[in-house]
Formats: sequence, C-alpha cells, structure tokens
Amino acid sequence: FGLSQQLKISRSEAQDYIDAYFAKYPKVKSFMEITRSNAEKDGYVETIFSRKLYIPDIKSHHIPRKRGAERAAINAPMQGSSSDIIKCAMIDIQDWLASSKLDINMILQVHDELIFEVHHDNVDKASTKIKQLMENAVQLSVPLKVSIGTGSNWDEAH
Repeated sequence: FGLSQQLKISRSEAQDYIDAYFAKYPKVKSFMEITRSNAEKDGYVETIFSRKLYIPDIKSHHIPRKRGAERAAINAPMQGSSSDIIKCAMIDIQDWLASSKLDINMILQVHDELIFEVHHDNVDKASTKIKQLMENAVQLSVPLKVSIGTGSNWDEAH
C-alpha cells in the first residue's frame, strides 16, 4: 500500500515491483524475516556493535501496532548501526581537530552527515582528512564510502 501511494501506481503493480526486488535480492528478504522473528522472540534487535534496541510493540495483539513494530525492528539495526558508525567517526574527527590546530569546527550532525565550519584556506586539507577518518571509522566487510560537499551553506554543499 505504502509503495503504491508513494509511486502513484496500483497495489498490484507495487506488489509486482516488491516481488521482483526480492527475487533479485533474496538475502534481503531472508534478513528481514530473520530480524522480525528474532525481534519477536527476544523483544529487541541489535546494532552491529551489539547495542540493543527494544521493540515492545512487537508482541502486541493490536495488528497495526505490531506491523509498525515489525517495520521498526527491520529498520532499527541498520539505522542504529549507522548512528553507531557516525559517532565513532565524530570521535576520531574531534580528536584530529583538537590536535591539528586548524580553523575547523564540527558544528552539526544530520543523520549520516557531518557539517563543518572551515576557513576557506583549510577546505582541501579538511575535506581529505575528514573523508579518510569517516571511511575508516570502523572496519566492516564492505568499504564505507563518503562524499564531501562544500559551499557557503548546507544547501550549496549538496
């Protein structure tokens, strides 16, 4: 229903799209089923750093509430892991900033983005080092990739 609403297509077209996606990526469907099942059994899910995220409504008898909790259980390990990773990157970057004596300030985090105030003389050096620190904040089985944007405001940096 949600996909059909977002794409302004029929429910059957949306279902066909979802079915084709899961046929192409069966491990995604398996991950979702295992995550949902474990959440129902345990009452929580975990990030890749073992931080527990409790999902109390996963055992609800109220079906809409239970379905919402199931969606949250599937999303939470990825969103929570992303949050854990950006926190590690922020610590590494702040340590570098404290020792670098450059005119750079980390001013804001927005989801998986970090926003800095950087003197124009330091933009190239800051961009290179921040990218390197973010991409190496944690070691995973897949590489972390970071994009850097610059501008006089957040909109211009995109």
